[in-house]
Amino acid sequence: MDEKAIDNNEMEARKLEAFRVGAGVLILLAVMTIGEFWIGAVASAWWAPLLSIAVLKAFFVMRDYMHLPRLFAPEEAEE
Repeated sequence: MDEKAIDNNEMEARKLEAFRVGAGVLILLAVMTIGEFWIGAVASAWWAPLLSIAVLKAFFVMRDYMHLPRLFAPEEAEE
């Protein structure tokens, strides 16, 4: 196999892995949102679990959807 085909296969594998992670996080966020809603509806005085769920959701959104690590990564070499 030539080098371009190997690079293409590697890129496709990375895209598939990123898609799987993104879909998993999306499902996790949906489940957490439903749980957050029910905690708020049933026991609104439970502010600590609601706050911890909100912080955890914010962490996942920033880590997986805002691409913040790209800001601090070294620049890619131009070929």
